[in-house]
Amino acid sequence: MRLTKKKVEEIIIGILGPDGLPLLKQLYLKDNISEFELATKVKRDIKVIRKMLYFLYNHNLVSFTRKKDKIKGWYIYYWTLSLDNIKFNYLKRKKDLLNRLTQRLEEEKRELFFTCPNHCVRLNFDQSMDFEFHCPECGQLVLQDSSEDKVQQLKKQVETITAELKELNEVKKVRKTEGKVRKKIVRKKAKKK
Repeated sequence: MRLTKKKVEEIIIGILGPDGLPLLKQLYLKDNISEFELATKVKRDIKVIRKMLYFLYNHNLVSFTRKKDKIKGWYIYYWTLSLDNIKFNYLKRKKDLLNRLTQRLEEEKRELFFTCPNHCVRLNFDQSMDFEFHCPECGQLVLQDSSEDKVQQLKKQVETITAELKELNEVKKVRKTEGKVRKKIVRKKAKKK
């Protein structure tokens, strides 16, 4: 899998929100950047930057080294973006999304749904019974909703994500076999010597 900047941004936004993009731009493809340097370049308070970095660290997306400042005696942390863990996190999020979408698709096929004419809410049959088939927001009588459009939309999303994951797995298998072939060649060369 080729890890593009767009995929990295998708993961970071999923964790930090859009506020994390300036931090990502400073960390991307750079090693050992001081947290103080990050704070000045992003133009945010050092406490906010540390909080974001610790958030990313808890998700194993960054790593750090610390060095003691000889003058002040404080530890200064130097941060690096961990691209291998971002790849793993990206795949994990895609698989989780696929599971959620397939569950939602099954629910859409299985259940009856009702919507408010004013588009306030969409309720399943049990929820509609609880509210006596009236909208909890505006009090209008709810109408049965045809979920065919949603089913088609969910099927398309499931198909695209499944195809993407299948492609990524094929690339992974090819790389594994290439690695095994390289190891065999190295072993043969070592035996000849």
